[in-house]
Amino acid sequence: MSFGIRWVIVVALIASFAFAAPVAQLGHVEGRVLMRVPETKKLEPVAAGRELAWGDTLITGDATRFEVRPAEGGGLWRVGRRALFSLKDGGARLLAGTALVQVPAKAAWRVESMRSVAALSEGTWLVQAVDNRGLKVVCLDGDGLVQAWGLPSEPADKALAEISLKPGELVFLQPGGKAFSPRVAIYLEETLATSRLIGGFPEPVPGMRRLINQATAQRERLKGVSNAVVVGASKAGGFQIAVPTPEPAGASPAANKEP
Repeated sequence: MSFGIRWVIVVALIASFAFAAPVAQLGHVEGRVLMRVPETKKLEPVAAGRELAWGDTLITGDATRFEVRPAEGGGLWRVGRRALFSLKDGGARLLAGTALVQVPAKAAWRVESMRSVAALSEGTWLVQAVDNRGLKVVCLDGDGLVQAWGLPSEPADKALAEISLKPGELVFLQPGGKAFSPRVAIYLEETLATSRLIGGFPEPVPGMRRLINQATAQRERLKGVSNAVVVGASKAGGFQIAVPTPEPAGASPAANKEP
């Protein structure tokens, strides 16, 4: 083999590593979304159609949201305002904000916070990075399984805890990724109606009819219970409950909000 041919092969190999196939693509983008460029560490605005690789970090401000569609295997990420989101092999890192996660059939995706790692089974979920550096996880569809996998810096070699959730059930993964809070029921119909990660995009969430049917069935089961809502967590061992004040007669509906 001549030197010239060997040189061509070396250049081709280098190019194949430098220009690896993208792992995902930005779908709908609303507002100003910034991406931290790995080479320069600078921030630059991105638009729909931008190809993404592992480690790409996206940052949103107010009134901002975006959608990420994996290149292979299906599934969906929708990320809302004031978020810090990074793609990782097998899932993503969510250090701030809220994400809708649609895990495809026969798959499990991991979501990392500052101090915990959760694995989500197939289904549709809402995941929020909370003040105590853990995660709030809401099941929207299916009888889903959530597993705790320890710290992001020292992930366990097997699940340390797991919990099964029904549609409309919420749980906190505590900092350290070793334990869950008790299950709490929330009103699924209200979540579907008010979350901008569900209703704030041009296209409906895949399987939306099924989500609506799940919410209707849950309403029938929960008739007569309290309208208390879980609002967050500030300590490792607990969370806060809020009971909304009834709207005055004739008041206009509240604006859409993220969960």
